[in-house]
Amino acid sequence: MNKIIIVFCEGQHDIAFLSKILFVDGFTAYNKKIKNFIEPLNKQYETELSEKKIADKKLGFQSEHMLPSVALQKDENILVLLHNLNGDTEVSKRKQILDMYQNIQSEDDDFTKEFNLNFRFIYFFDADKKGIAARVDDINNELELSANLEHNNINKIDLYEWGCYVFHKDKDSGDLEDILLDLMKPNNEKIFIESLSFLTTNNLSEERQKEFICNDTEEKYKDRIKFKEKKSIISIAGQLQFSSMNNSVIIAKSDYIKKSDISSNTHCIDISKLFLESI
Repeated sequence: MNKIIIVFCEGQHDIAFLSKILFVDGFTAYNKKIKNFIEPLNKQYETELSEKKIADKKLGFQSEHMLPSVALQKDENILVLLHNLNGDTEVSKRKQILDMYQNIQSEDDDFTKEFNLNFRFIYFFDADKKGIAARVDDINNELELSANLEHNNINKIDLYEWGCYVFHKDKDSGDLEDILLDLMKPNNEKIFIESLSFLTTNNLSEERQKEFICNDTEEKYKDRIKFKEKKSIISIAGQLQFSSMNNSVIIAKSDYIKKSDISSNTHCIDISKLFLESI
């Protein structure tokens, strides 16, 4: 295993989607215990885990960003490690992950030097309302490399390979859900029309779209609206197949996205190249 691809993701939905693309490309799950991971990653992950306290963990989901949420491999030559950052503003967490991998193979350390690992770092973000160019500018300002990353491209910069992809509907806006709905809807039009109709018919006030705090001293709504229409459409349609499951499970396991959909979709084809192309 000499090509290690480190992937920075906003959330678990991104990871589910990227994994589905890579499975179509012939990747398989790298289902090893941490102690059996390739060296020296196994020792690094064990060190990270040994320094954690119970208080550092959030119940109900994987919250440890320093360890990959998913690991995939292809032909014993490529290992993909997908990290969940739980948001797009976690600059310090992205830097911690990047530093961990860059420091794992020091030119001055005979132990790490012998592994001859070839790292590729790929960043995934939503365009949202900022647009592709602004998102790429944010990444470049964060990394401060000797050359700039480019959307939908892999470059050799300094000692490593770098890439980024911005999920988009058009160059100025959009997100992962736009791509997902374009994949899911064509062969399931009625289901998705009626899912949107349900949301429209049962629309709640903005106040009730916020997190509700209920305890022995108070009942109140928090400030931030949590409702996102496109995510809710996918969730409603997904409940027809997977009751009580979240969107990451629906993306990963639903037949709303099939191999033929991925193989013919421009976004999926471009994303696949970021993992498989040699430079």
